Amino acid sequence: MSANVYENPVWFARQEQSDPASFLMRGEDKFRVHTRAYTDPSVFAVEMERVFAKTWVYVAHESEIAQPGDFKTSHVGLQPVVVSRAADGAVHVFVNRCVHRGSVVCRESRGNAQEFSCPYHGWVYGTDGKLLAVSERREPGGYSERFEAPEGLFQLPRVQSYRGFIFASFNADAPELLGFLGRAKTIIDRKLNLSPEGEIVLHSRPFVVRYQGNWKFQAENIVDAYHFLHTHKGFVQLQAKFGDSTGDFGVHKGGSIKAMRKLRFKGATWNCEYGHGLLESPAGEIESYLTGEFAEFYEEIRRQHGDEELAWIAGKGAASIFPGMGMIHQQIRTWRPIGPDMTEVVIYPYELKGAPDAFNEGMLRSQERFYGPAGHGAADDVDIFARNQQGLAGNAVDWLILERGLDTDELEGADYRGLPASEAPQRALWREWTRLMAAGEQA
Repeated sequence: MSANVYENPVWFARQEQSDPASFLMRGEDKFRVHTRAYTDPSVFAVEMERVFAKTWVYVAHESEIAQPGDFKTSHVGLQPVVVSRAADGAVHVFVNRCVHRGSVVCRESRGNAQEFSCPYHGWVYGTDGKLLAVSERREPGGYSERFEAPEGLFQLPRVQSYRGFIFASFNADAPELLGFLGRAKTIIDRKLNLSPEGEIVLHSRPFVVRYQGNWKFQAENIVDAYHFLHTHKGFVQLQAKFGDSTGDFGVHKGGSIKAMRKLRFKGATWNCEYGHGLLESPAGEIESYLTGEFAEFYEEIRRQHGDEELAWIAGKGAASIFPGMGMIHQQIRTWRPIGPDMTEVVIYPYELKGAPDAFNEGMLRSQERFYGPAGHGAADDVDIFARNQQGLAGNAVDWLILERGLDTDELEGADYRGLPASEAPQRALWREWTRLMAAGEQA
């Protein structure tokens, strides 16, 4: 990013706001976020450079590019990228932009290709991103013998994976992925350990939705235990009346609103280093899992991991992995910023390898019921995000309040453990956001 962006008069309108930390009001009993952190276009521009370009971003799951030649298009902030498995099996992530005149070389969401050809002037690239051919190179008026052809598409310098989750970064100095994930690995592990084979597969088509609001609303919301009984009030009433008969498949447990509230306010929340927010709640009455329709399936999980871990694996864990990926129920969710007031969310239902077909199908039906185009949950959430952005359009009120549970959070190593309805997970995002934004100031 050029220096003049940092000198934008809106960004540095007042001296005290030249410091990204000024967007947070923090104290022993205070944690508030300034409205401009969600609405200001210059803040958004700097986020793309100091946040999305400096940290790890989830770009694909290995099951989506299982075979040589398989590819998936994705994004790292505003940058379009291609995630590709080359002929030698190696995974490459490169910028989806022809080095000649800038056209994206691939528009398909997924597929298999032997090469990528730019539709503008026909330059050809391999599945590893290397330049293979320049069209009409020696034709009259073409390139001279002294022409220095680029090596190929811009390769992201860091690509690593954890249990099939592929992350990439433009920052060559980003910490090792395992260290970056930290405690968030626990949620990934427990989600995958519900599979007898310890693996998931993305087969179903994802559900894609855009909302008129800032990307951070979704990052905060996926681990917000406080909102469910209010934002999804209509669904809660439906669930209390009809339960699994509508196809819930036991995902939203509770035979009444009172029982649902009791179940939802169990377990713990986490404010983690590097910005990850977590919810975790162990399943109660494990015997019901071991004697029900899928008793054999759960018995195998217990055999592999033990009684105590089975309760966590069968429980309700959710993660917001900073800055743009989450896990909840049996789905991977991504959100990508398009503008300060526009975000795209993609929901990927996944299947558990080795699980009974009826179990995977039941979970998929539940996803459709709550998150699909005709579902209850996604529509409620995106409406709230748009309402948030609408409410923040004015400047009469400066601050948003994220202080719930602040006095009961306890520091454990580099992470803070909160009570079940604490806003600890939301504070995690802002802790890392401030660190990265301030780090850019010092560079």
